[in-house]
Amino acid sequence: MKIRFIAVAFLFIIVSCAVITVNIYFPEKDVKEAYKTLEKELMGPAVQPDEKKPGGSPESSMRFHLIASAYAQEAGISEKIAEIVKKMPDVVNAYKDMGARIADIDRLRDSGAVGEANNGLLVAREGTLTAGDQKLVDTENANRKTVMMGMTKAIIRINRVQENEANIRQVMPQAVEQFAAIRRDAAKKGWWIQDVSGNWTKK
Repeated sequence: MKIRFIAVAFLFIIVSCAVITVNIYFPEKDVKEAYKTLEKELMGPAVQPDEKKPGGSPESSMRFHLIASAYAQEAGISEKIAEIVKKMPDVVNAYKDMGARIADIDRLRDSGAVGEANNGLLVAREGTLTAGDQKLVDTENANRKTVMMGMTKAIIRINRVQENEANIRQVMPQAVEQFAAIRRDAAKKGWWIQDVSGNWTKK
């Protein structure tokens, strides 16, 4: 009888532990929009709306407003995510540092010396980096890791779940994936990019 009680208690503990796993909602489109918003606001001068550009037509303006209305809900989520991230001083500073060195990073990407990897980081591609350029890459990657971690924590917070190691491990790969996707999309012609399967190509 005692053995049976211990077995039942042990089984109950196992089942209880298994139920702890939480599925965290990850809004991919909103995360992408939040990344873009943060880059525009924190890495450089804000881009002004093209409302007064000559040649604009009432039809195009109407289409813009219809699209904006259709995606109002998504925009709300992306803005909320961005606002959470903007309250993280380390992430804000990382974005500002990235903006300050963007010309140097572009130089390395233009030359083919580094490429955009599918983990959101820069990696050496052609030739050998000088000590100074390697330091640039290392600092840039450190900033990018801070940004991706900040986005991970923001997603956890909008889900109102605990900011623990297990939840960070669950969300981080998706935050990294979306950050890397934006880097690929924004890459200029001739830059090295790595797809999700690990293949490298020049855009």
